[in-house]
Amino acid sequence: MRRTLKQPVPRQRSPTVESRVAIHRHPLHPIAVVYPIACLTLLLPADIAYLWTGDAFWADVAWWLNLVGLAGGLLAAVLGICDMFLIRVARRHVSAWNHFIAGVMLLALAAAGVWLRWPDPAATGYWALLQSAPTAGMVGVVGWLGGTLSFGHGIGVYGHREREEEPASGNEEPDP
Repeated sequence: MRRTLKQPVPRQRSPTVESRVAIHRHPLHPIAVVYPIACLTLLLPADIAYLWTGDAFWADVAWWLNLVGLAGGLLAAVLGICDMFLIRVARRHVSAWNHFIAGVMLLALAAAGVWLRWPDPAATGYWALLQSAPTAGMVGVVGWLGGTLSFGHGIGVYGHREREEEPASGNEEPDP
């Protein structure tokens, strides 16, 4: 049984590159992308609900989801760009550049949605659906590429510390 509450550290780990834009080693870009992902993904169901029910409430919900998704996406983009240009090895990965370009395309789709819905969210009709469907698809693409960077290449994550040697005693569990 363990005598301390330390996190178990495996003997061999994949290499990671710690995020440069972090607070107490917690990377900010992965934290900031949560709300834009949620808002821009829920945009499509809100547009479908508006077209199905005809209730202007859903058009207003879609407007706010689009606006908050764009604003949060811009914040996440700034944090991601800072990480990309502060981490040299990140710029060498094709996945990082693909994630960057796809993210810019996603922000352009979100900006087009805000522009489309600006005068009257309820007057957009099927045009809103033509904007929100590719937006939801791009959220998946950008998320997949970002996940490849984090989980596949270990870039911009929490980062590992060196394993501390513990005194050998027969009462401890082996590391997984």
